[in-house]
Amino acid sequence: MVDLELSSIELKCIVKKLNEILTGYYVSNVYQIDEDTILFKLHHGEKPEKRLALSAGKGLWLTRYVVEPKEPSGITPALRRNLVRAKVSRIEQPEGERIVILNLSATEGLRKLIGEFFGEGNIILTDEEGRIISALKKLKVRHREISFGRRYALPPPKGLNIGSLSLDDLIPSLNSKLEISRWLGRSLSLSKKYVEEILARAEIDPKAMGMNLTKDDVQRIFKKIKEITELVEADDAEAIVVMEDGRPIDAAPFKFLSYQGRDVKTRSSYLEAIDEVFTEEMVAGKHEIAFRPLNRKIKEMNFALEEQRRQKESILVKAEALRSTALKLSDEALSSGIQDMEAISDRISKLGIDKLTLRGDKLFISIKGSTLKVDRRVPIMAFVSRLYDEAKSLERKIRAIETAEEALMAERDALIKRFEAREVAIKSEERKVRRERAWFERYRWFITSDGLLAIGGKDATSNTVIIKRHMDDHDLVFHADISGSPFFILKGASPEMERSINETAQAVASYSRAWKEGFSAIDVYYVEPKQVKMQAPSGMYLPKGSFLIDGRRNYIKGLEIKIAIGVHKMEQGIAIMGGPISAVRKKSLAYVVIEPDRVTIGETAKRVKAALVKISGERLQSLKALPLDDIAKALPGGGAVTLADLGEQSINV
Repeated sequence: MVDLELSSIELKCIVKKLNEILTGYYVSNVYQIDEDTILFKLHHGEKPEKRLALSAGKGLWLTRYVVEPKEPSGITPALRRNLVRAKVSRIEQPEGERIVILNLSATEGLRKLIGEFFGEGNIILTDEEGRIISALKKLKVRHREISFGRRYALPPPKGLNIGSLSLDDLIPSLNSKLEISRWLGRSLSLSKKYVEEILARAEIDPKAMGMNLTKDDVQRIFKKIKEITELVEADDAEAIVVMEDGRPIDAAPFKFLSYQGRDVKTRSSYLEAIDEVFTEEMVAGKHEIAFRPLNRKIKEMNFALEEQRRQKESILVKAEALRSTALKLSDEALSSGIQDMEAISDRISKLGIDKLTLRGDKLFISIKGSTLKVDRRVPIMAFVSRLYDEAKSLERKIRAIETAEEALMAERDALIKRFEAREVAIKSEERKVRRERAWFERYRWFITSDGLLAIGGKDATSNTVIIKRHMDDHDLVFHADISGSPFFILKGASPEMERSINETAQAVASYSRAWKEGFSAIDVYYVEPKQVKMQAPSGMYLPKGSFLIDGRRNYIKGLEIKIAIGVHKMEQGIAIMGGPISAVRKKSLAYVVIEPDRVTIGETAKRVKAALVKISGERLQSLKALPLDDIAKALPGGGAVTLADLGEQSINV
């Protein structure tokens, strides 16, 4: 059971950190994780991709874990329409509230994404005038309404604002008949763990009545509230995660005295700590939903087994009663000489008969819920035989029930084993951490043999972006004299770096239209950044993704159309890199060489992955889980694998 409940002071800390990290990022996509949680994929031209989770009633956090989305519904389509390509300009928190507002600059104007993290919570999208465009949940109460077209209003203030708290605000507690822990919880609107921590540090019994405290006690409480507020905001505080049965259940931005004796792990930041706890809860919730049909089936089977047990016991009682009565009747007939059933009407209780009724010439005889109809003068021994036959019939039913019961129990036990196996697998599995992709991975890229970064465009738009945004004075710019050539930038290069220059030129040639056209070789040139003109002279027009080159071009001629795809080890994991053979071989764990062929990119990606997995063997087990899409993005087009080999990069890099 997750205990994490974010207070306003924690949200203040989170907002501060998120502003430092996310300002200037753009929303590239929006996903729905569960009924209350939205995931925003964020990108930046020069920084790693981020993923921001916003969950109604819980909070917001950056997640590094892989979480499977569900089909979008509710507010998600509206968020996609309004926020994709919107820029994060500022994140704010209304003073003392468990509310966070993300201000985003969209094409249509300012958009505000509001997360409410109290009660059941809400996620609300408004325009620049504060009018609601969409909301996760509609709300209509006395003080405000959340619905389309209404102007968003904050809820009425609840409790004292801890940010501006004074000692005088706490003096009324001395007149309270409430326990001091309850008084603080209500008055400060703090979560239970913070109230307990404040009182632990102040050395005051949480159950002490307010009216039994002294002014000195209240002064200590006030001092510890301020101390804790400073600890939450401190940059050097050591964040913790509280564990239970090996699972994270709570997080705090600093070490709590009240958590002494519990299983506590330290984390590098509070954002990392809450990501661990909230993601665990989110994934557990998704598993719980997935388990519901199995759980329901097991419950149905248990109910059916209980019904069968009751039915079997009832039939067994009837069968035993019939046999007992048959035996008593037989003894009675032998000892008294009575021959027919009508003659025993005065002694039925002695014989185990509940009721004997005469209707015309028929007798109705009831024994433990079984009623038998016979002729009034039926011989006792004939009736005894009838009772034994009825008992045998009931016992056959019992055996049939037992057979069905055994089959049902076997099926139920198999389902329980499946359920338990899945539970064990879930508890033992490690959450998959999403590799934080570097900013340059959205382009063509590779690391040269000299360790320089080369990036290139994939289309006219990315050609424009890398020239306008990523070209610096100390770079070299590459292009080919062919329509459909990418621009490549060799970062931090100089004309003396012949090996890196030749490798970048090779990449430009292979990623150009020459690959699809089946050319065997083409020429590529490079220039200095100052030679690249971004505007055409008056009267001329430059197509999108095109630039004018001024001055002398440095040509590298006769470059072969051939490329390598390699597995490059980065700090956060492995990445697929495409480039010239010499560079990819040196900077990869394993690589393949491909040449143009008339097959699809999808088929080529499959061939490349199969070859990499085979040549890597046990060294790179993670390759098996590598998405084909990662390989496809590195390919210039369809191709044939002509070589597969291990690279020179160390597996321990």
